[in-house]
Amino acid sequence: MVSDPSSDFHILIVGAGLGGLGCAIACRRQGLRVTVVDQFSEPLRLGDSIGFGPNTSRIFRRWGIYDEMWPISSKATSMEMRSYDTGDLLGKDDSLGRGATHYGCPSLVGHRGDYHMILLNHAKKVGADVRLDTKVVDYDTSKPSALLENGEEIVADAIICADGVKSKGRERVLGYYDKPLHSGYAIYRTFFPGALFRDDPLTAKYLEQGDCVHVYLAPDMHGIVNVLRGGDEVNLMITHKDVADIDEGWMQPGNPEDVLKLIEGWNESYRAAWKKAPMCLDWKLVFRPCLEKWVTDSGLIAIMGDAAHPFLPTSTQGASQAIEDGITIAYCLKQAGKGNVPLALRTYAGIRRDYAAKAQATGIETRDRYHNVHDRSTGKVRQDFQVSSVSISSEYLWENDAEETARREWPIVSEQIKSKG
Repeated sequence: MVSDPSSDFHILIVGAGLGGLGCAIACRRQGLRVTVVDQFSEPLRLGDSIGFGPNTSRIFRRWGIYDEMWPISSKATSMEMRSYDTGDLLGKDDSLGRGATHYGCPSLVGHRGDYHMILLNHAKKVGADVRLDTKVVDYDTSKPSALLENGEEIVADAIICADGVKSKGRERVLGYYDKPLHSGYAIYRTFFPGALFRDDPLTAKYLEQGDCVHVYLAPDMHGIVNVLRGGDEVNLMITHKDVADIDEGWMQPGNPEDVLKLIEGWNESYRAAWKKAPMCLDWKLVFRPCLEKWVTDSGLIAIMGDAAHPFLPTSTQGASQAIEDGITIAYCLKQAGKGNVPLALRTYAGIRRDYAAKAQATGIETRDRYHNVHDRSTGKVRQDFQVSSVSISSEYLWENDAEETARREWPIVSEQIKSKG
């Protein structure tokens, strides 16, 4: 039940991405007054495909937005795992189909921008005050407050920093600038109309299956063809080793010609797919281990999502875990009450930190599995290869219900926090 937004328990959320908006919705459902600020001036259909596991899609169903998300989501029930050189099918990973049959709700895979708009509209609908074109430049951890670029100061009872890998809030939590690490990998990504595939037999075959996912496995690389909306849209990705200096930018324009040089010797169909790409982005994969500290010493400001635990795309859980952070924050704040924000935020961190760290590790595990299917001495697929070895390693997370977990863990973890003083 969403109560009157005039509630005097005020939560400021910095960052109106998927995680920040999820936190806003969860806080409103707990009856808290919510202000969300973000420096972007208007919502645009940015990015490409993103996935939510059943652990999140069932939450979206509970929130009443699943029925908006499912029609624009991929209906693929498996991923075809193929060898990069021949294109031969090595097997099918049927994990996607198990969402509905084993976990009560299908995974959601679709365009990030479309999902973002649904969450943004719903946050506004349930009473969150969303202020765009609003940049935070500093924090006062004792009030707590956020100082805006225009000189305004927003004072709240608690501040949640959902501001991603470049988080300014993380500096306040840690007390120093924590430079992100380059993972040693980068991804070329592109998203374009499926119509560009139709005039070439090598690429038209991707559209014949409707929604589908093809994963091409290679030593130290993997490529993806993701066909969505019945063939109307295509997302291509290629993950590869990269040693560029991330200080020059995490995401920048790429050149499809560079991709074609990178995948010299790959099968004709995947190369033909990239020849159709009108443009691409070069995304350096930034990484840092899950932080130990998520809350300021004052106990009034906390970080969440990528600000606390950036995920690699191969985890397929980055957005889902950010949503789970937000749900946990909202529940803990409601249980603790306005006068006990430090207890709430420290309990949130206690519930989530180790769980998120383990989930984060699945991205590295999956990537390493993908990149070691071939025998390095022969270049051939390993004789003992089984498709189960490259199945989604984060599937165990699909069983979790963040709302139920928060209810179960609150009394235990909050008492532990109290006992520490």
